[in-house]
Amino acid sequence: MLAYLLVLGSAFWAIWQLVRPLFERSPLDVVPGPPSKSILSGNLEQLFDRDAWGFHDELAQKYGASVVKIHAVLGRKWLYVFDPAALRSIVLKEQGTYDQIPWLIESTRLLLGEGILGVLGEAHRRQRKMLTPVFSENNLRNLTPVFYEVADRLVDGISRRVTNNAQDLDMLDWMGRAALEIFGQAGLGHSFDPLTSDDASDPYTMAAKAYLPLSFTPLMVAMRQASPLLTKLGPIWFRRWLVDRIPFKQVRELKHVVDVLYDTSARIIEGKKAALEKGEIAVGKDIISILLKANMSAKEEDRLPDEQIKGQMNIMLFAATDTTSHMMAQALQLLCEHPDIQEKVRQEILASRNGQHVAYDQLHALPLLDAVCKETLRLYPPTPIVLREAFEDASLPLSEPICSSDGTMIDSIPIPKGTNVLVAVRACNRHKALWGDDAEEWKPERWLKPLPKAVENASLPGVYSNMMTFVGGGRSCIGFKFAQIEMKVILSTLLANFTFALSEKPIVWNVSAITFPSVSKESEKPEMWLKVGRYHEDEHSEV
Repeated sequence: MLAYLLVLGSAFWAIWQLVRPLFERSPLDVVPGPPSKSILSGNLEQLFDRDAWGFHDELAQKYGASVVKIHAVLGRKWLYVFDPAALRSIVLKEQGTYDQIPWLIESTRLLLGEGILGVLGEAHRRQRKMLTPVFSENNLRNLTPVFYEVADRLVDGISRRVTNNAQDLDMLDWMGRAALEIFGQAGLGHSFDPLTSDDASDPYTMAAKAYLPLSFTPLMVAMRQASPLLTKLGPIWFRRWLVDRIPFKQVRELKHVVDVLYDTSARIIEGKKAALEKGEIAVGKDIISILLKANMSAKEEDRLPDEQIKGQMNIMLFAATDTTSHMMAQALQLLCEHPDIQEKVRQEILASRNGQHVAYDQLHALPLLDAVCKETLRLYPPTPIVLREAFEDASLPLSEPICSSDGTMIDSIPIPKGTNVLVAVRACNRHKALWGDDAEEWKPERWLKPLPKAVENASLPGVYSNMMTFVGGGRSCIGFKFAQIEMKVILSTLLANFTFALSEKPIVWNVSAITFPSVSKESEKPEMWLKVGRYHEDEHSEV
């Protein structure tokens, strides 16, 4: 009888922990925000719906505050934040207080390995310390010829499909393949895709392409949130045995993808490490070779375990391919919508090329190309929100007081331990109080003159050009300079050889972990079709 009472009491306690927020007041209740749409899910379906752009705009504009309350599961409260002072507190000043959500960290570690996105605390600090010099400007300058070699192959591959007349091509697919091959060559010193066939057939390439759609389905997100519990279900072999018996096709497909990614990365890295140790190869220009050599030379207390080195490859694959390829596709679409700017950028590039590749420093000095890249990254960040959790009670300062729900003015918000905080990247980048009334318009020319004083005075904590696209602090994108040079090399090479125009197929951008285009709101297939033609300089000599 006592055992039954204990079980029953435990069940009631667990249920009460789930529903308790429904009956308790939260310190966040004073923050303005939209009404809850559901007791079960609050506003989360509105926030994460594929067509949630309107809801994000409502959060940014309707409530007269740059911190907005969101209703989450079973009465829990989240904050949607784009206030500059609050962002500085979250991503810079109180990095020990706010960090990545544990279930996201744990599930990333399980799927991709113990790379920089799959660890917390001291392990993350050590990895960041080791990786930061690897992405130095000097290393990237040395890697630029590798980027161009892939870009030239991309031109050859597209040229085989575009001869005399313009053709409709899925440019998202081509951008994805190019980004993966750049990662392979510059990141690993390994080729995955010659870019000559219509479709990529390498198993690693196919797995890399499948990872994102599979890992962020509603089913997988739900399972990923349970990952901290799943890791306690015995040794690895037993957990794999359990996964093999889960009756969902998506789970089996994701397991296969993860196995291919891990086995390939382990084989490549073990081979490089063995060759370096035997002195059979000198340190290559690729990032993993540089990292392996630096790790071998590091002090014992700073050295990374082998599993963390292997984890970097798949983490960087995820971070360096989909985000950059989608941004390059977005830039091409915008240049199609603004053909006058497309032609001006092309002429700027051709004048600098003089029949050759534009050198690293000169490429960064092209003002209009730089402005196009910056404005695209500002207005259309590939990750519109970034999740953080408060690991202890805190107080969130505000740049300007806001009117609370009871009518009083407050200049800070108490944050209870366990609160989820959304760094609203897109909303901050479009904040009219900072960027002006035209903040939601794509205007590359804004970067050709001094930025608004409000932007400069806001001291946003982003690592790149007064915007939050690459976030900031210890969790900022460590490879943002890699992404910059990749974007400029690919766009400059494509624009020097091809013209781009919109096709008859629609382009619909979807909210996701990484935004992606499709041909309709119903389609879940990432694709973006443009009409691509050969550029002949003699036909445009009057420009």
